[in-house]
Amino acid sequence: MSSDGTQTIGYTRFTVLKNNSIEEIKGETRYLDGECDSEDEFLYLAPPTYIPRLDSYEHSFFNADGTLKMVDTLSVKSGVASCMSHMSGRVNVRKSLLDVPADSFAGASGLMMIVGSLRHGNREISFHAFACAPGPELFAVEASLPERSERWPLYPGDLFRLDMRPDLGALNLLIAPFLPTMDAWFNPNDNWNYVGGEFDRYFRGPHVMTVRMPPAE
Repeated sequence: MSSDGTQTIGYTRFTVLKNNSIEEIKGETRYLDGECDSEDEFLYLAPPTYIPRLDSYEHSFFNADGTLKMVDTLSVKSGVASCMSHMSGRVNVRKSLLDVPADSFAGASGLMMIVGSLRHGNREISFHAFACAPGPELFAVEASLPERSERWPLYPGDLFRLDMRPDLGALNLLIAPFLPTMDAWFNPNDNWNYVGGEFDRYFRGPHVMTVRMPPAE
């Protein structure tokens, strides 16, 4: 939906596939103006805990005419990360070699990790998030579950909102306002499923809102 929650601007569908110790998250978003996004992540279920760990991430953004706008990629094993964009007919590529902590996630895998943590009763959640801002970066993220539930006009029920912001220490006041942020809503009466939230589509891109479609009555 639009950032003010008044207009539907597109639809997103996520699918999780499992093959032995590998999980794949595929996300497809199609906007009514013709633009679309495609997200593909692989996670490894590491023994003995079998806690999902990110293996690779790729998120592509397309213009309404089908041409490529941007691609964000991260390979955890090699640490190679890249942020590619097409602007004014030119290709701009930023690459970095990152030291990727085991608790690193990106895109939908971050939400999946948060849901799992909430289902295990965790009230304090911390992890590292990958983002192009505008070059490849890993940010420490912390969030605390509020003491009380809230009502959200866009989805029924008593929900909990997590306000996720990068933790940059002494630089928070200077840099944090310019980095991607996300507010996410979870339903404790539906096994803590994610039901929607607000986020920047990409760095300095449009601020959008997702709302989960409630199951049919």
